[in-house]
Amino acid sequence: MKIIDNNDHSRFVRYAEDIAFCRVFPLSVVQKYQSGSIYVSGSCILFRHKNNFTFLSGTPGEKEIREIHELILTEKLKFLCQDTSLAGKLMEYGGVEIVPRDVYSYPHDKAPEINIPDGYSLRSIDEELFSRLTGNVPPSLYWDDYEQFSKYGTGFCIMHGNEAASWAFSSAVSSEETDIGIETAEAYRHRGLALAAAAAMIREILPDRRPTWTCQRSNHGSARTAEKLGFVRTADCMLIRKPL
Repeated sequence: MKIIDNNDHSRFVRYAEDIAFCRVFPLSVVQKYQSGSIYVSGSCILFRHKNNFTFLSGTPGEKEIREIHELILTEKLKFLCQDTSLAGKLMEYGGVEIVPRDVYSYPHDKAPEINIPDGYSLRSIDEELFSRLTGNVPPSLYWDDYEQFSKYGTGFCIMHGNEAASWAFSSAVSSEETDIGIETAEAYRHRGLALAAAAAMIREILPDRRPTWTCQRSNHGSARTAEKLGFVRTADCMLIRKPL
């Protein structure tokens, strides 16, 4: 597949807009809010976000499917699609697994109340926190550096003293939507802290953009948090990746 020069990404906006789900990720790349790559082969276009979420525009033939499969294996692409036939082909080639994911939208115009438990405080994710946060879903996985994050994204952390307990942040940003990434440190789970951090994010996102949320179907905690916040499940998809 041919990689498109970053200066030419804006030519592919209409193709990113045609993607039926999670389009905030491909749009973030073509609208240059976040880093990523665009690959072209035949009539197919792949949009690869900084965090390796990758989306397809167009109908691939055998050649393009094999190229996608190779990129999953060699570049660790996390390929997302809703086409069961395409997913089946990729599985036939071997060396990959399918992880079901659910997609949520936020149909409300107001943010939920922010309820911070006693003993905790709310802090914006500044440069020190951006550098310090680790885990499976840190902001640094989605943004090149704090400068880029502070320019186009935002985030909040529930603090327990000087410890980061739970955080929510812009994992993908387009002109119309912001996807929320969220994580709670293991020692602080099941205390409602993710709800408070995410509610702060929703308040920050509205009304300029619409909040979105995605999670693995097996992540019941994330799904429950989304639903308690007022998100509604609107679609599902398959993430196809090299096994961890």
